[in-house]
Amino acid sequence: MSALSRRDRRALWIGALLVAPVLAWRGLAAPYAAWLDVQDARAAAAAGLLAREQALVLDRARLPAVLDEARRRLAAASPLVFRGSDTAAVTASLAGWCRDAARSAGLVDIRVEPAAATPELGRLLASHVDLYARGTMLALAAWLARMERGDRAVGIPRLDVSVDDAGLLIMHAHVRGLGAEGAP
Repeated sequence: MSALSRRDRRALWIGALLVAPVLAWRGLAAPYAAWLDVQDARAAAAAGLLAREQALVLDRARLPAVLDEARRRLAAASPLVFRGSDTAAVTASLAGWCRDAARSAGLVDIRVEPAAATPELGRLLASHVDLYARGTMLALAAWLARMERGDRAVGIPRLDVSVDDAGLLIMHAHVRGLGAEGAP
């Protein structure tokens, strides 16, 4: 084998001097910079959490008043909620309320079937019933007005109406009401 010429050795050294910083950056400096970025993000998140916790400590004297206000608002809203000892009782309460509203509006052949109850925010749950009835347009409008302006938190996500041979409206309504388990 022949030895490298002086010119070739110099070219190799220049190439090594050019490649070495790139390899050092890719192998050492870039991973270290990424690690520092992650540590900075963690430190910022911890600082934000500390600031929120310090604000809570400073507001600790005000928290009982906020809790009392929340309790007052909940007590004011509680007549809107159907109550029962369990989920079935809450749904039965909603079904009875819907039946009474339909009867007082003048609807006839009223049938109420319970549907599934689903969890809502906190301890609240959404009870569902399907109401089937017949009646005139005025009776249906009166029932809808009672549901809309009633003293309970209800909604009608689905309403199907058709006409029978006698000219009466046949109604199927899916009614959703907010409920809570506990003492009625």
